[in-house]
Amino acid sequence: MASTAFPKLARKAILSDGTTYGYIHVPATGSKPTFLLLHGAPSSSYIWHHQVELLPKAGFGILVPDLLGYGDTDKPESYEPYQMKCLVPQVHELVTKVLDTPKVIGVGHDFGAGLLSHLYVHHKELFSQLVFIATGFMFLDSPFDPDSVIQMSKEILGYSTSGYVKVFISPDGATLVEKNDRRVDSLFYAQDPKVWIEYFGEPGGFTKFLESDIEIPVAHWISPAELEMHNRILRAGGYTGPFNWYKAAVFCGPAKEDQDLPAEEKTINIPTLFIATLKDYAVITDMHIQDLRGLAKDLRVEKLDVGHWAMLEGKERVEALLEEVGNAQIRKL
Repeated sequence: MASTAFPKLARKAILSDGTTYGYIHVPATGSKPTFLLLHGAPSSSYIWHHQVELLPKAGFGILVPDLLGYGDTDKPESYEPYQMKCLVPQVHELVTKVLDTPKVIGVGHDFGAGLLSHLYVHHKELFSQLVFIATGFMFLDSPFDPDSVIQMSKEILGYSTSGYVKVFISPDGATLVEKNDRRVDSLFYAQDPKVWIEYFGEPGGFTKFLESDIEIPVAHWISPAELEMHNRILRAGGYTGPFNWYKAAVFCGPAKEDQDLPAEEKTINIPTLFIATLKDYAVITDMHIQDLRGLAKDLRVEKLDVGHWAMLEGKERVEALLEEVGNAQIRKL
């Protein structure tokens, strides 16, 4: 959570609907732009801790919220408040509330990329550039069906990417993970990313892992202190909120206005960077690239030889790319 990891930078805002959001904000220097960093699931604002340190040193502003269900932000027990039609106005209000000039470079990872996609479609005026990490443009305009994704990934890749979703959306999913949180962390941040195929992507694989005593070596690019902070934050809030993002996508589906939205409204008309994670076994990377090429008029694709957590494993390259994006905007002024 913002206040635990960054006590001097952490702030809170109460929105018009009564929801409290925790966030980190460092103003930009001079005319430099501000980055809106949206984390995925299960994570928190802490996943961006390298960027929180480095981007302001380069003069860039940052706005990094704990999204709904995480950290210092409210954590509704039911999954209905986690629908995009609820999240988009909340984050939009937060940005306009915090920033004097609400124009940002939007950066989304994992589910944060989905939120960024919906924010862009409904509030194009908010963004000057977009950056998607690991996961590309995900605008939910039809029901999310885990079985279809499992089948599609098997057909395209030869293995499943999404079997874990079945556990995440189950009634006791959060409790199961909370009881095994340290071992689950070793899987999330595994030294060998290919173990995700067997224990994360394959249907039944995550349950098999949870019910076993399997120990997985943790990656060298995340320190014990970082792992402890991540675990401390999620343990404090629990996994009900994080897993509600998945439940809302599966059980609520898209809002009617999103289903009826004309295709041209989903075209991306601003510079867009996709940071592809080539050792990420939870996504269909080539499909994300193909989709973005059909949507973004000004697309740059950078392929990193890393797993899902590019901002950690590939922190130097990600930082360099983000600074390139920010400096390119300055040159246009």
